Amino acid sequence: MAAEMVGGAALSFALQELSRSLPCLVDFLGKSKVNEWLVKKLKIKLLSADRLLNDAEAKQIKDRNVRQWLENLKEAIADAEDLVYMLNPDARSSSSSIGMFYKVRNLPSRINHKNNVEDKIKGTLGMLDYILDQKDELSLREGVETIAFRRSSKSSMVEGCDIYGRSDDKLAILNLLCSNEEGGDNICVIPIVGMGGIGKTSLAQLVYTDDEVNQFFNVKVWITVSDESDVFVLTKTIYEKATSSGNSNVMETFELQLELKKFLQGKRLLLVLDDVCNLKYENWCELRSPFKFAAYGSKIVVTTRNKKIASRMGSVPNYPLQLLSEEDCFQLFEKHAFSNVEPNAYPVLVEIAKQIVKKCKGLPLAVKSLAGLLRTELDPKKWKHVLENEIWDLPQEECNILPALWLSYYYLPPCLKRCFSYCSIFPKDYEFKKIDLTCLWMAGDLLLPENKMMPEEVGEKYFDELESRSLFEKNNTKGFTMHGLLNDLAKFVAGGSYLRLGDNYSGVHPNRIRHVLWTANQIHGTKELSENKVIRTLLRLDKGNEVNQEFINEEFLIHPKRLENLKCLRVLSLRRVVAATKFLDSIGKLKFLRYLDLSWTEIEEIPYTICRMCNLQTLLLYQCRNLGRLPDSIDNLKDLRHLDLSYTQIGEIPDTACNLHCLHTLLLRSCRKLKCLPTSIDRLINLRRLEISDTPLTEMPRQIFNLRNLEMLSDISVSTNNGSSIKRLAEFHHLRGNLCIRNLENVAYVEDVSEANLKDKKCITDLRLEWNGDTDEHRAQEVLNNLQPHTDLEQLYIINYGGRSFPDWIGDYSFSHIVDMWLSNCKKCYKLPAVGQLSSLKSLRVDGFDVLETIGDELYISGRFPITKPFKSLQTLTFKCMPQWKKWSLVGCEVFSQLKEIHLLDCPSLTLNGTCFVDSLQSLTHVKILKCRRQVVASLLSRQLPSLCSLYIEHCTELVSFPERRLPTKILTIKVSGCTRLESFSDEGWPSNLKSLSIVGCGKLFVNRGQWSLCTLTSLTSLDFTGIDEVVDSFPEEGQIPKALTSLKLSKLRNLRTLNGMAFRQLISLKVLSISFCDQLNCFPEEGLPASLYQLDIISCRLLKERCQRDKGQDWSKIARISHICIDKEYI
Repeated sequence: MAAEMVGGAALSFALQELSRSLPCLVDFLGKSKVNEWLVKKLKIKLLSADRLLNDAEAKQIKDRNVRQWLENLKEAIADAEDLVYMLNPDARSSSSSIGMFYKVRNLPSRINHKNNVEDKIKGTLGMLDYILDQKDELSLREGVETIAFRRSSKSSMVEGCDIYGRSDDKLAILNLLCSNEEGGDNICVIPIVGMGGIGKTSLAQLVYTDDEVNQFFNVKVWITVSDESDVFVLTKTIYEKATSSGNSNVMETFELQLELKKFLQGKRLLLVLDDVCNLKYENWCELRSPFKFAAYGSKIVVTTRNKKIASRMGSVPNYPLQLLSEEDCFQLFEKHAFSNVEPNAYPVLVEIAKQIVKKCKGLPLAVKSLAGLLRTELDPKKWKHVLENEIWDLPQEECNILPALWLSYYYLPPCLKRCFSYCSIFPKDYEFKKIDLTCLWMAGDLLLPENKMMPEEVGEKYFDELESRSLFEKNNTKGFTMHGLLNDLAKFVAGGSYLRLGDNYSGVHPNRIRHVLWTANQIHGTKELSENKVIRTLLRLDKGNEVNQEFINEEFLIHPKRLENLKCLRVLSLRRVVAATKFLDSIGKLKFLRYLDLSWTEIEEIPYTICRMCNLQTLLLYQCRNLGRLPDSIDNLKDLRHLDLSYTQIGEIPDTACNLHCLHTLLLRSCRKLKCLPTSIDRLINLRRLEISDTPLTEMPRQIFNLRNLEMLSDISVSTNNGSSIKRLAEFHHLRGNLCIRNLENVAYVEDVSEANLKDKKCITDLRLEWNGDTDEHRAQEVLNNLQPHTDLEQLYIINYGGRSFPDWIGDYSFSHIVDMWLSNCKKCYKLPAVGQLSSLKSLRVDGFDVLETIGDELYISGRFPITKPFKSLQTLTFKCMPQWKKWSLVGCEVFSQLKEIHLLDCPSLTLNGTCFVDSLQSLTHVKILKCRRQVVASLLSRQLPSLCSLYIEHCTELVSFPERRLPTKILTIKVSGCTRLESFSDEGWPSNLKSLSIVGCGKLFVNRGQWSLCTLTSLTSLDFTGIDEVVDSFPEEGQIPKALTSLKLSKLRNLRTLNGMAFRQLISLKVLSISFCDQLNCFPEEGLPASLYQLDIISCRLLKERCQRDKGQDWSKIARISHICIDKEYI
């Protein structure tokens, strides 16, 4: 039932805007002798319908007939909008009474077919009469008001963990993931089951990002399955994410699975299949076939609402996720609803909150969505209105959406409802960006002007509001997604006008569809759509991890000749369409088109037909690698606001492009042939965003500093011809986001830097300061001192700085928002700034300090304001290429209390004294030491490291024996590489939980291999020996390797002659054996290989390959019973 809901308040928004545009239409039609009374009557009818909408929206969730009434009204309104849009060039004019943003250009000043126009108006009036006549039968009342909630604050949601009450669940799943549990075909499948919104995905994400899991698995892949059941599509998505590439042109499922098998062999895989809804058993059997070739210990996690799906996919019992307790739910609610106030100051709200939480019945998504709705709202009456809404009493069987989610939508302002429902066009788990969605909203006339704000500003405001209400979720990639249930809700309220190809739309009338999304080669069953002349959106989105691929059939969705008949089309995407160039003439006839995406196509030039599209707002030409020039006629695109030319071969921006006075965003990222910008760029008076990173401009034109309203300027280069230009940065009062200032060695006058006044640019969050040549150290220090930014900075990179020390502002405690700092190639610096005072710093990277010798308390004590808990947020610390660094001494016991990763790379002179760190590294999980002295290894590992999971020691040439002392018991993974003097392993000191050990390039171990044994490592399951050039007649010795081993890899043992058959027979748990680049190994032992072995990989072993040929090789009988044999990446 809920699937048929229609957003009534969103219709009210459309009705009001439409009715306000009608007076202009009356004046226009009067010139053509069209009956003005018809238009006035249309306005009366629309206003009459508007007065009924609030009551209809409230009742639609319980009354199917009301929902149908709203659907019919929506269709009538859309027809009226199309009519007004087609007829009146001033209906959407910026000078009209409603102050709309745009004017529709190049339409006829008079109408030649008066009778046809009158017939269309009469038809719309007839439909409205029919709809309004039903109001009494449906008991719809006029003038019902909807309570308005205060807009949320612009600040983003509080960062940190949003998960409460799941500690035991996390531990249980972690135990399953890191166990030796097997399932069918030797891979364990763990199903997490629970109703929608209970937190299955959140729990899976929690364990997916856990440090222990990161160390245990070689390959991690996460995909959202939802309703997808096509084995090829799923396999391709998994392959692309696993390999981090998208250049496979394989189009057959069998061949693609062979590629996936080859990649996974010998790798321990964690695969998460999230939100599985409709995967049949036979499809699952086919999909999982490549995964059994992954290394022993691989796991698959499945999240689903369906117990039957879980049971047929799982190899262990279902893990049913339980509802949260009221206490945990209230903590979650409190975090989001009271983020900016103290709850105890509002006891009445707290009591109402507890009752609301109780109605959410333990569902965290419901709690979070309502908390987002009430966020910053302090009126108890409005809280009670939510608490007492009758939707709570609706039986679950009558509504397929959660009452709390419906309320979070119901109380949205009308303008936000339209924008939210537009998002129904996106597939589940699709990641979108703020600016991209704003352009689509803009093209669909969904943004209202506010206080002379630009449409992009209004769109950003709407977006922030929806995010603050938890309707959008921010990802780590700076993109956003919608929870699956919220995606369903958006589909419900959008009704039948939105269609995602691939969805079931058998119940939708094709002629009512106005917005269509397609993601791949979906051209079947679209004949009816090609005859639909009211479509406004044909949007093509990338699916999964597509890179350099073209999946789209040359047939496209619609024939070029039919495309030009879609007169109402406003959004068109031909992204990655092979035959895009065949559509250019037809596109040029779409006079109302506002959004055109030709990214990743073979277009070589922009034809004049496109340049005549004077209503076009957004033109995307990203990755059009054959596009070498812009035509001079580009300035005919008078309404163009967004132009993306990134990764094209554009060598010049024509001067006529500077006549695009509406242009807001110009993206020129990585245009490698572009050397300069036009000198008349200052004519782009509305330009706000200029992206030129990785574009090798020789210098910046002086005129760019006249664009004083610029908000984003990604790069600015100080040239020798324009060395004083840096001071003109002061004229950019609105800069925000990231800013990179390059070639600072060219600064002519230090005073100019001070005049740049970065201190006042509080919206710059990421700052990169870079020198690219020699400079006087005193001048460099003065320049850097005068480049002090605002204290709201979040990321600071300083590259190739030539001063001897850093100014006091770097590391000052007032920079409390900095989370990431990188200090690189500061070759003359002899000390580091006091960055330990930065309370939010999470990542610190320091490299290329050639003269620095000592690091001590000055790292966190500046002399003015000593702090008791330095580096209180730091999680990752890296020191690299520090040739003279000799001493590191820290006294404070609270230093690095949150540190998780430490990397000491190429610090050959470093010595750690006994007081360094004391016992402050309680949270450390990962240590990597490369090209350091043995004393560094010994000293660091002598600390209390109770959380350490992985240890990497590389090219520490003084290391002779390992381990030299008892290691922390929680270590799961150890890699020792390039330690050429390492002769033996100790019998004691190994971590009791060690599961993976890798030895690379430690040749002396094999000279004395009879003097060491690993048999005491009873938890060890994976062992890797690589890069041993010494002569090894036979390996291993009996009792040298633990019997519990499940995976053994021997690679580049150039002089290995034979395998010890008796020793191998003792490996009764061995599952996977990989032998590669062992040139002298000529046979398998006569005793055979362990009976437990199910996978054998042989790569570049010439002698062994000949003896292992199927049915005819001399050693075939020794390996024939092994289930999976792969020789040189070919299965035999």
